[in-house]
Parts: sequence; C-alpha cells; structure tokens
Amino acid sequence: MAADLQQQIERVRAKSRVLSEKYLALRRSYDELRNENTDLKAQIIARDGDLEKLRLQVEYLTVASTVRHSQGDLAATRATIAELIREIDSCIEDLKE
Repeated sequence: MAADLQQQIERVRAKSRVLSEKYLALRRSYDELRNENTDLKAQIIARDGDLEKLRLQVEYLTVASTVRHSQGDLAATRATIAELIREIDSCIEDLKE
C-alpha cells in the first residue's frame, strides 16, 4: 500500500513537472507573441502616418498641376491681383476719411 501511494505521488510529481514546463513554454511564447503584436501595431501606426503624408503630397501635387498656368494665364492673374490691390488701397483711403 505504501509503495502504491509512493508511486502515485511520483507520477503526480512527474505530471506536475511536465505541466509546469509546458506552462512556462506557453507563457514564454505568449509573451513573445504579445511583444511582436505590440511592435506590429507600432509599425502600422507609423505606416499610417507615412501614408497620410503621402496622400497629402499627392493632393498637393494634384492641385499644383491643376493650377499651373500658361504665361498668358499668369499675366492675366497678375493683372487681376494688381487690380484687386488697387481696389483695396482705394477702400482703405475711403475708410481713413
């Protein structure tokens, strides 16, 4: 009877050691995967920021290429701006009086 009990205790100890080793291996694996997940999330956030910057650049370049004028358009735009500035100066003079 005592030998039987001793054998059972040894089997339980062996099984608990195996269980403990498996738990530690799983815990290490879990920690590694959690760290990797955190790193990947940080990479995604960084890439999202880069992507947003690139989208803005594309938008700016699209607007810039759309707005680009020929020499005739440039002269007309300058004339319009000069006329508007004269009007503003006239309004300022009227307000001073």
